[in-house]
Amino acid sequence: MERLREDVTCSICLETLNDPVSIECGHNFCQGCLLTHWSRVSAQGYQCPECRALCSKDRMIPDTRVKRLVEKITEQLQEETKQQGPELELEQGHPVQLVHIDEEGAVVLDEEALSFWLEQGGMRDTPICLISIIGEQRWGKSFLMNYLLRRLQNQEASEGSWMGQEDEPLEGFEWHMDTQRVTKGVWAWSQPFWVPDKGGKVAVLLIDTEGSMDIGSNKETSIKLSALSMLLSSYQILNIGSQVKDTDLEYLEMFLHVAKVVGEAYGLEPIQHLDLLVRDWSSSLVFGDQGGKKYLRDIRQMLAVTSPCKHPKALEALKRSSTRCYLMPFPGKGIMNGSEGRLRDMDEDFQESLRGYVTSLVGFVGQHVRRDQHGEPLNRTQLTAKIKNLSDVMKKCHFGFSSPCQMAITFHNQRAMDRARMDHAAFLREKDGNSRNMIACLKVRPNKMAEQFTERRELLLRRCQTDMWEPEPGEGSLLTELEEELTSEAHKFLETYKKRFKKFAIGVGIGVGALALAPVGGAVGAGIAVGAVAAEVTVGLIGAGVGVAAGIGVGGGVGGGIGGNIAKKDIKRAKGAGSQREEEEEEDTEDPSDKKPLI
Repeated sequence: MERLREDVTCSICLETLNDPVSIECGHNFCQGCLLTHWSRVSAQGYQCPECRALCSKDRMIPDTRVKRLVEKITEQLQEETKQQGPELELEQGHPVQLVHIDEEGAVVLDEEALSFWLEQGGMRDTPICLISIIGEQRWGKSFLMNYLLRRLQNQEASEGSWMGQEDEPLEGFEWHMDTQRVTKGVWAWSQPFWVPDKGGKVAVLLIDTEGSMDIGSNKETSIKLSALSMLLSSYQILNIGSQVKDTDLEYLEMFLHVAKVVGEAYGLEPIQHLDLLVRDWSSSLVFGDQGGKKYLRDIRQMLAVTSPCKHPKALEALKRSSTRCYLMPFPGKGIMNGSEGRLRDMDEDFQESLRGYVTSLVGFVGQHVRRDQHGEPLNRTQLTAKIKNLSDVMKKCHFGFSSPCQMAITFHNQRAMDRARMDHAAFLREKDGNSRNMIACLKVRPNKMAEQFTERRELLLRRCQTDMWEPEPGEGSLLTELEEELTSEAHKFLETYKKRFKKFAIGVGIGVGALALAPVGGAVGAGIAVGAVAAEVTVGLIGAGVGVAAGIGVGGGVGGGIGGNIAKKDIKRAKGAGSQREEEEEEDTEDPSDKKPLI
């Protein structure tokens, strides 16, 4: 029933259709929503908000059948809710693991979970805001995400009341206060939260990532998680403990490097918004945005005076208007000593800071919709494809890199190889399309076609080698892999091409030269060849002369003309046919060494 309700959802207001109307293209909308939409864009003409087809305002017809369907679905869902009671509420959201780390340390994407996650709640082409948090382990990332979750679950609550009751335990993403790591891989909340915005509604998705800021640990895993986090966020929170240290800036430099490389590779804006969230701040009594602005200025000045700048990308990012810093005080001993996240265990200044941060974040999610490098919003289908493509690159081999620079080289070289593959695929499609036309096919003999593919392959390999960055571990093996792949594709096509060429040749009379003259031998072969040459002169008798001489029905002037063209070469073959006849009979009658077109 939930899936049926998605089919009767207005794509303008994203609610169940109210007074549904049908327009010329067949799509349905709420009557009020459609009239409001058209009133804003009437100067551009009336278009369907979904498919952009031109429509007439006068042909907006109330759809009574859809209206009855909406009523039935609504009644059934209300009945199911009454029967299931509280159990239905438990089904409305839960953590789902999108990425896990296997026994060998490889980052593995659960594609089924990803698709399920991005298809929940009827998002369709709705703008998506992805809030993701990364940082060092055991600094309260999941704790923060759960309060953000609580705020989104209680959007209508009055100021402060969304935080819950004083003794209410914190639930949502798994978390607890101790030294052991809890979150492993990347987790997300299973369902979106709909937040009103000027243009309608925004689907907000929450992502929690395991601690990955320990530069001394598995760097490859950290880099890969950073890359995935970059794809999975339009609002990125970098969670830091106590104060910004040199290791934090090193991690930020790495993260920004990866974000730039991944963004360029997949057509994404590298970092849309970055929050530098400093936890357990104790260097002053000024917290929140106010304290964060001053601290951010101090960090910029510290990085700017160093020559040369040790972390240039971090400095560049911290100067952007899309970056902010927020300071949060120590939460209190009550929280740290085995608490379940209850409000009563928090220090008052921490509770106030937490409320202010979460409220400000949710209040501006509409400004942080995930966009591509051109500023266009990404829909769930596009986002899913980009994440899966990145995952495929990561799974293809174990890169063995230990720095973001090596990852940048790897992604750059991968793009160079992908460009070569795409160019070769376009070349193959062009040749395949031409070969389906008889005239075009017979103009290029198979051996000549093979030469064209060889030349194109060598050109692409040279260009790819030039484009690749140095040094790249295993560069030679990458080029070898690419060469084998392109050679295999060319071989498959050439096998098909030979069959098409032979079929076309036989169909229009090539059998005279290629199937009759070669095996005949001696004077007979020479006589037929001379006849074919003569036939080429007299266009009107081409089909008949060649067809009778060879005993094959050749159709019209085309067949004879082709036969005459190849006969000039076959006269010489015929003179020595007697001694070579047996060998030639064992071979394919088509001579692939001939490069001159038949027509």
